[in-house]
Amino acid sequence: MPEIAISSTGWLAICLRNGIAGIFHMKDTSLWQYLQSESKSNDLNRNLIKFSPNGQVLIITGENKQLNVYIAKDEFFWQLQKIIIVEKFITALDLTNEFLCIVNKNGDIYKIDLLFNDNSKHLILNDEYCIIKHSSMILDMISNESFILIADQNKKICLNSYPDISQNQSYCLGHTEFVSHLKLIDNYRFLSASGDGTLRLWSLPDCKPLVFIHSKIFVLLSKEIFYTQLFHSENQTFIENYRLDAKPDEFCSDPSSIINYSIWKMDIASFNSNDSNIYIAFSIYFQRLHSIYLTTLLNMKELINEQRKLIFDSSYGTIIDYCFSSKAILHDDYRTNSKCYLYILFDSNTLLKIDVISILSCDKTELFIKPDEDVQEINNILASKEFHSINNNNTTVSDDILYKELFKNHLESSDNCCSKRKNDRIDQEQRKKQICSQMEENISIA
Repeated sequence: MPEIAISSTGWLAICLRNGIAGIFHMKDTSLWQYLQSESKSNDLNRNLIKFSPNGQVLIITGENKQLNVYIAKDEFFWQLQKIIIVEKFITALDLTNEFLCIVNKNGDIYKIDLLFNDNSKHLILNDEYCIIKHSSMILDMISNESFILIADQNKKICLNSYPDISQNQSYCLGHTEFVSHLKLIDNYRFLSASGDGTLRLWSLPDCKPLVFIHSKIFVLLSKEIFYTQLFHSENQTFIENYRLDAKPDEFCSDPSSIINYSIWKMDIASFNSNDSNIYIAFSIYFQRLHSIYLTTLLNMKELINEQRKLIFDSSYGTIIDYCFSSKAILHDDYRTNSKCYLYILFDSNTLLKIDVISILSCDKTELFIKPDEDVQEINNILASKEFHSINNNNTTVSDDILYKELFKNHLESSDNCCSKRKNDRIDQEQRKKQICSQMEENISIA
């Protein structure tokens, strides 16, 4: 459920709630803009936010089942170009430089040309724009000029050729729970994440499984690093108190529950096709509030002990979302500074910027890092009255409700199985008692 996105042109967009967002230029944070929907509602909507590959279009889910389409009018200003009105709840979206794909909760995929030919402010989505009717709820998708890749609630990943969608449909099968995230690595591979707790690497276009790993491996093997900007490392009392405060969700969870190890969020950074230069950040459900796991694709394939678990100081609040920079910016950062930055948004309207490469090579158990000046300027703006009145907690609650709903059928099925096994055991015990009593009666008669 994205709440933060970074464009190839250096804009950072933060979706706060129900279509309200702030957009900041990362090289000059004095250039920022407050984006607000025209309508207001208290509905718990699923926040979705995304830039086009060329960084000229920004899509944000608004209120009352609306999508707001913004375009970059010049170097310093974003303008609302179109409001798209949909009938059903939006579960996923993706866009190229030419078109936008929207998915509703019924699994219907709609395609809209971003070169709008009319001057009307509103566009009502109807069957005229529908290109695919999928059989189940779609949770994520990737679209480009040659294919549309979709992940659904029924454990499947479906590859549709484009623009001839009716032909050459293929499936990536292997997940045992809903597929929540898809990330394209290059033209030949992509990574998926699922409620079954696994990350899986697939090849394109043959949908061949290449490797998979379960999140339990990272829970068992990852070195923990406590991240704070508040206290000095000599004050261990403060450190331990805040470390414990940052892990209440772990102590209250049943480790045997399948939902706990499911992949809650996931993003990747890719500079080139070299596996050691492909970085993965993900979080699992029962540690989602204060922890993020970091690793590389090479480590996922070979387990070379290149993984870390970042635990964030609880004073930041709880994690709302995180993302890597766009590929163009990642390439520049890596080429000039050998850095790979991950941006993390907390419900306190606090943004952090961390270098994944340095953390993966870090042998310390605590990190005390001075805040980045540009990010601190953004945080100062987010702390202003205009932004501070926006509360993100409703978004967190909404995401949690949606996520648990995906497990509903599985949990009900598990409960039914447990109930059946319990009844079977009771029946067996009763039959044993009957047999024993009959044998005792036969012995006494004899």
